Amino acid sequence: MKTTLSERLLSLIFPHKCFLCRSESVPADVWLCDRCLSELPLTSGALCRRCGKAPEDCVCKEDSPGFDGAAVPLFYTDAVARGIGSFKYQGKRYYAPFLAELMAQSVRETYGDMQFSAITYVPLHPAKLRRRGYCQTRLLADELSALLGIPVESGFLRHTGKGGAQMEQKGPEARKENARLSFAIRKDTKLQGRIFLLVDDVLTTGATAGRCAGLMRQKGAQAVYLAAAATTCYRHRIQ
Repeated sequence: MKTTLSERLLSLIFPHKCFLCRSESVPADVWLCDRCLSELPLTSGALCRRCGKAPEDCVCKEDSPGFDGAAVPLFYTDAVARGIGSFKYQGKRYYAPFLAELMAQSVRETYGDMQFSAITYVPLHPAKLRRRGYCQTRLLADELSALLGIPVESGFLRHTGKGGAQMEQKGPEARKENARLSFAIRKDTKLQGRIFLLVDDVLTTGATAGRCAGLMRQKGAQAVYLAAAATTCYRHRIQ
């Protein structure tokens, strides 16, 4: 489910909108207009490497995030939310390479020479997959695989179709319970001793990634590290 050749060719021929402001047109292989180029809210290594949050938002002392570490390049500002929303909900699949490039750089900086066995991704609700026609986390995983030289393995994590949308849940506990209902793993899965890079788009409370990582550990995974495109920020102030 990589971005197709025709989509890449179209992005070379026709200008598309700036990822952040969504108003300025930019040429091929350019993702930000001149005005937004300096405003990209990069995390720049300022996050807790365990939970993927800024120090002011770190939750590690309150609760284990469930995964072994997090690499995230962007803060989830209003502008980033609009860009990721276009990528997820409006068919702008061509943003996948841009986000994956940022994520790959963050993975290298955060995990160094970590030897990952494979990349996998948070599965999408089946009804949403039918409606959209693609899974945004799979697109990111495929692009990361090409950039990092790590194979993608999928099919063992599955979305049950139960529960509601995570973004509609109120509070961490509600999100944990919803994640418990929403995600499962195939009974015949065997992941003994392997180290995985789990891909998601937005890291909010970590309930989704934590649930998926916990399921993978139950099937023998040695460690599960997270790579997400953006992390929400609450107490942390974006300059």
